[in-house]
Amino acid sequence: MISMTNPKERFLILPYYTGEETLEGVLKNPRYLRLLWLEVLLNGEIPWKAYLDRPEVRTAYEKACVWYTHFKTMVQTHTRRPPLETRSGRIDLREYRKFLEALNFVSTQS
Repeated sequence: MISMTNPKERFLILPYYTGEETLEGVLKNPRYLRLLWLEVLLNGEIPWKAYLDRPEVRTAYEKACVWYTHFKTMVQTHTRRPPLETRSGRIDLREYRKFLEALNFVSTQS
């Protein structure tokens, strides 16, 4: 279970945007779930592949991989996350501002 109590597996973004600290809580709220891809994209401390049996996490992971492919240099420069898989696909540029805000937030927390 991802929670703030395990320092190796703690959310970086979701508690500040939503107040939620557990994966179960995020999965129960559609608004919170829409931000999960950002957590996957910017938080390399959580072994996301271990949670891919959950369809919501798998969807967020795949979206994060597409964004990582498009913005690899930015993500690597501002976070310490290990590389994500390269995936082709389209990104919704309407979410670019949200991405930049989250990236800025994570990079200032280090």
